[in-house]
Amino acid sequence: MDICQKEDKEVAGRFAMLIWVIWNNRNSGVWSNAKEPGQCLGVKAKHLWMEWHAVQQHQLNTTWAEQQHQQLQWKKPPIGWYKCNVNAGFHGELNKTSASWCLRDHTRRFMMA
Repeated sequence: MDICQKEDKEVAGRFAMLIWVIWNNRNSGVWSNAKEPGQCLGVKAKHLWMEWHAVQQHQLNTTWAEQQHQQLQWKKPPIGWYKCNVNAGFHGELNKTSASWCLRDHTRRFMMA
């Protein structure tokens, strides 16, 4: 919490990415027995942060009208499969995060969220 409150967004973002990479590596080890060596995690976090940051900068430079013209189309999963769409956000003014997911079948029928 101290980092998020006392540091700038760049430092807090890099720290959050590092924590996410460590957590993700832990989960990969538990669930898939596929853990990366610890020495690689810092470099991986740095690269992921740079990619994420570049996308954010691009979006800031893209006008709202341009973003609205980009059409997003939901693609159905194969028959017998489900598709899980996810979303997450950070609400700086409220100091809160949010996350959601929605599961649908190949006919777009809602299954659960």
